[in-house]
Amino acid sequence: MKVEDLLPEKYRDQALDYEKGMDTMDVWFDSGSSWATVFGKSGGPKFPADLYLEGTDQHRGWFQSSLLTSIATKGKAPYSSVITHGFVLDEKGCKMSKSLGNVVDPRTIIEGGKNSKQEAPGYGADVLRLWVSSVDYTGDVMIGTQVIQQISEIYRKLRGTLRYLLGNLHDWEAVNAVSYNDLPMIDKHALFQLENVVNTIRESYDNYAFFKIFQIIQRFVIVDLSSFYFDVAKDRLYVGGTSSLTRRSCQTVLAAHLLSIARVIAPILPHLAEDVWQNLPFQFTVQDGSAVKFVFESKWPVPNEKWLAFPIEEIDFWGKILQLRTEVNKVLEAARTGKLIGSSLEAKVYLHTSDASLASRLHEMCTASNDADALHRIFITSQAEMLHHVEDEILKTIPYSGEYLIQGSDRVWIGVSRAEGLKCERCWNYTPQVGSFVEHPTLCGRCYKVVAVQPEPAAAVC
Repeated sequence: MKVEDLLPEKYRDQALDYEKGMDTMDVWFDSGSSWATVFGKSGGPKFPADLYLEGTDQHRGWFQSSLLTSIATKGKAPYSSVITHGFVLDEKGCKMSKSLGNVVDPRTIIEGGKNSKQEAPGYGADVLRLWVSSVDYTGDVMIGTQVIQQISEIYRKLRGTLRYLLGNLHDWEAVNAVSYNDLPMIDKHALFQLENVVNTIRESYDNYAFFKIFQIIQRFVIVDLSSFYFDVAKDRLYVGGTSSLTRRSCQTVLAAHLLSIARVIAPILPHLAEDVWQNLPFQFTVQDGSAVKFVFESKWPVPNEKWLAFPIEEIDFWGKILQLRTEVNKVLEAARTGKLIGSSLEAKVYLHTSDASLASRLHEMCTASNDADALHRIFITSQAEMLHHVEDEILKTIPYSGEYLIQGSDRVWIGVSRAEGLKCERCWNYTPQVGSFVEHPTLCGRCYKVVAVQPEPAAAVC
């Protein structure tokens, strides 16, 4: 090109004053000097950047040219950290190509439409974002219909868990919160686990390890909470009376989980987190008492050292309880297969161990005055009893039993028989108390106390 063709039109008459350089500048110079424009604006971000993010092909491209231009003019790198990522391939690990018809369009995943010659449903932006968080981006990653469907199922379960939390907090306010010292041990253990999870997720964010966050959330929210704490909590939430201590303490724990989970998933799932926040049945306020309207105004959960101070011996004991519950479920399943019981509430569990310390703790839980920590509530059976000795006469009355190792060293003998007493028509637990109350002969003692304090319905007026 001639000099006058390279110049803007208004300078072309001055072409003789310019000389065209024939040396080749580095082709990455424009992008490599972009930091000078981004950080040169008044009121803009401060130099250097927190992070430069690009693909693995930029080690000798944008990353290097940016480094060279910045060091040459500023004496330091234009970034504090650099992250490189792999490339997106199809489900078979092949490079995407229009000619092959294997291109996965992000817009199609979000909105739906024809994708790779197939009609695809719209999953929304959050499902795509969840997929991004699930993969190890340091290498090449694969995406396709089956992958997105699996991620969509995980997203659906996560959303269902959050709906469960919202639904069971419909009548809860901060004034209903039970102080930490008054919480049952099962609730303190749940808060200890929550605080550990939040701390681990924060460390993963700090290290840009998003796939670890995905794994933690999936296991904790979908597996740990749903299969244990939520399962055990149903009895307290639905049976114990609207303002009972066991229900309010459980709601205190659920509220802590809801507020923490919504905030830790917000960077990855902003739409779901905001959806939860806009449907909070109570107000979340900051120290000055003002309400927080949006999830991103709430900031990260404040570390709670009291929750983390859960005694080490209790951590070990509750680890045994969780494993014991798994083994009890095996014996219950055998009893169910043998037609001895249907529901686990039709069963009574017997336990025996030669470990005096463990036997003492289990006996305390079998006879606990605190209903939330009662062992039969954790097993979701009607009764649980510790046996000092396992005699032949006892074995004759316990048709299903076995000895199991707990945490590899503690041996616990577990037996299952039919529960004693009759079925309470309100809570479905079996107890000899049913039939003892004249006004409500079909209720157990716990349900009788709850029903007896309820106001009589108003008489109908014609």
